[in-house]
Amino acid sequence: MAIRKIIETVTDRTKFALLSLAELFKQPRYLITAIVAFLVFLYILTFFRDGGSNWQLICSGLPFGDKLGVLGRVWREVLTNFGSFYGVSIIFMALLQGVIIMQLVFTWKNRERDKAIDGASTGTIAAILGFITLGCPSCGVGLLSAILTAIAGTGAAVLAEQIGFILIILAFILMIYTIIRLGYIDYVIISSKKAKESHAKSN
Repeated sequence: MAIRKIIETVTDRTKFALLSLAELFKQPRYLITAIVAFLVFLYILTFFRDGGSNWQLICSGLPFGDKLGVLGRVWREVLTNFGSFYGVSIIFMALLQGVIIMQLVFTWKNRERDKAIDGASTGTIAAILGFITLGCPSCGVGLLSAILTAIAGTGAAVLAEQIGFILIILAFILMIYTIIRLGYIDYVIISSKKAKESHAKSN
């Protein structure tokens, strides 16, 4: 019975979250917020996807024009994201981050700041996991390999890749959880506003 109750609660809150998202997407300012945040996260994750090579080029003694060329090239690299699991994961993660940022802005503007901070905390953890495993997979595997070598010895690199995959899944779960949680809060805010407007009109 307890499991059934949990499933029903999650289902209901997911439904309410989707309804609140539909309402937010109808409002241009929140839709634009989501799109801008999506593009920013997509760019950052793609920029660091191959490790720190792009960053090293930016910090090197290259002429300014060449540095701009590196920054512009990243947008071309975005198109190659569709060709691999990690690339598609980057796009999906950036999309979820865009939605979370939109929800946080709406929640914060409606004076639910404590709940917005809670949502931001969970979203930040997910973003960090996402960056380690997707934005810079070589960095993530390298970091995990060093830690696991000290613990498990040989075979740490293979184990690090497997753990990296698990962390990707965990990051997605945290993001979806954050979207559902904030979405339910936003649904309550939107419903309350509509009820007040309806009451005001009836009077």
